[in-house]
Amino acid sequence: MPRTDPRSRRSTLRLVGATAGVALAAGCTEGTGDGEGEPDQNESDETVTDEADEDDPDPPEDDEDEWEDVSTLEFEADTDGWIGIEPEAIEDEENPDIALYEGREYEFRVTNEDGDVHNFALWDGSNPIAASAFLEDEGETETLVADATDEVEQYVCETHPDEMAGAVELREE
Repeated sequence: MPRTDPRSRRSTLRLVGATAGVALAAGCTEGTGDGEGEPDQNESDETVTDEADEDDPDPPEDDEDEWEDVSTLEFEADTDGWIGIEPEAIEDEENPDIALYEGREYEFRVTNEDGDVHNFALWDGSNPIAASAFLEDEGETETLVADATDEVEQYVCETHPDEMAGAVELREE
């Protein structure tokens, strides 16, 4: 069933990210400690920057390299969400965001893991651009070969668009 929400997933993700950034900045600027730059006794000496580094071990520039040589992406289809298999950047992730380079051809392999009806489709946010055949049997595999165009914003299962969808970041060479 096509989505009728006028906002794309990408727009929604941008809004959520901006909101989180504002909330984080507001929390970091609140006065703490004794006002002399010293933390309270109950506070950790670790700074927010150090914590962020631990949570995000790879800086964004490393992200570029891990997608540069990718031409095949593999997913398992389960009604709860797409599970990334390949490349390593999406391994074991549910509905992972993916990066594609504009103008390149990609192979999307999907395997039906739960026996429900699934397909893999690239969407522009409200309409399909390319889609695989529907998988009806558990263990069935389908491959979609498609070019990454400037229209591609997300990938979805057209029978489960609310549970099985991920954002596509389109990059230039």
